[in-house]
Order: sequence, then structure tokens, then C-alpha cells
Amino acid sequence: MKILIADDHALIREGIRGQLAELGGEVTTIEARDWIETFTAARTHPDLELALVDLRMPGRQGLAALAELLRANPGLPVLVLSASEDVRDMRDTLRIGAMGYVAKSETSAVMLGAVRLVLDGGMYIPPAMAELGPGSQAAPSPDPVGELTARQLAVLRLIVEGKSNDEIAQTLHLARATVKVHLAAIFRALEVTNRTQAAVAAERFGLQRTARRG
Repeated sequence: MKILIADDHALIREGIRGQLAELGGEVTTIEARDWIETFTAARTHPDLELALVDLRMPGRQGLAALAELLRANPGLPVLVLSASEDVRDMRDTLRIGAMGYVAKSETSAVMLGAVRLVLDGGMYIPPAMAELGPGSQAAPSPDPVGELTARQLAVLRLIVEGKSNDEIAQTLHLARATVKVHLAAIFRALEVTNRTQAAVAAERFGLQRTARRG
């Protein structure tokens, strides 16, 4: 397993590297000290399983840089680790496409739990997001399943059937990284954090509607 740790503080990178050893198995870490090194590392190591990225690093503006990183590496799950506890940063980070947001004030156990969830194909939603007041986010679609593309709907059907990412990739003739991209879009549309919740939501909303093309 190869994981990118991007943070401009050496002490933070060292601490995260030590915690990741608790994942078990062989974990190889790649480190970056700013956004430029982060872009380079992601490009140089296409086999990364996960990127742990500080939102505010030298070289670029945080949210814009994150969006650029996600566009350039659509199959790479990104988990943001940030000193900011502003729910607007959390909301914007997830809206852009990150698979989770962990405040640096959280414990190492929370961080590891988020890492495991994202590695398993889920999305980590910080507890503070639950404190967002009414009207702070756009109203959810009354029929989120109907908003999915045809390909996302096909992936969702296979999730309901209990298929793994590898099985979905084989059935739909997709790259495994592409399956992860579709999963992230499905989780955001259904406002869920993992495959089980997505399957439950899909059955609740129903799959009888025709998805839009794309």
C-alpha cells in the first residue's frame, strides 16, 4: 500500500507516518512539503492508494489546489487533514470531491478510522458537519438516484448486489480507479459515507427511474 502524506510541517508528516504503520501490512509513504511537490508526487506515483493532504500549504491557494489535484488524478482518493475547523472549509472540501476531512485537533484514532473508511471505498464526514444549520447547504434533490448518470446508476445497481470494486470494474469493463470516481459521485449524490448506506439509500429511493445520459 502506497500513501502520500502532504504537509508543510515535518513533525506532522512524521507523526502521520508513524500512525499509518498501525494499518498493518506493508505501508510505503511518499512525502510532500508543498502543493508543487504534491502534484509531482501524485503524477510520479500513479499507484497511490490514498493521499493525505493539508489544505493550506505553500505554493497554491488551498481549495483551488485541491480541485486541481483531484482533476489531474481522478482515481486518487484524497483525505484532507487541516488545522481549520471551519465548517465552510469542510463543506467546500467535500463538495470539490475529497473523500473526507479530518481536523488536526482530532485524535490519531479518528484519523486512522477515517483512513480505513476511505481505503475501503467510503467517505468520511466530520462530526462538525452535523452542526451546519438549516439553509447552510443547497437543498438535496428529492430524487438523487434520478440525477445519476447511466454509468453511475450501473455502478449503484452492482453495489446493491454486493459486488466489490474489482467485480464492478470487471462487469462494466472499467478501470478500478474509474470505479472509485463513480463511487465518490454516488456517495455525494445520496449523501452517504459508505457502500452499505448507498445500497440502503438506493433501495429507499428506488432504481426504476431512467438516469440521465453521461
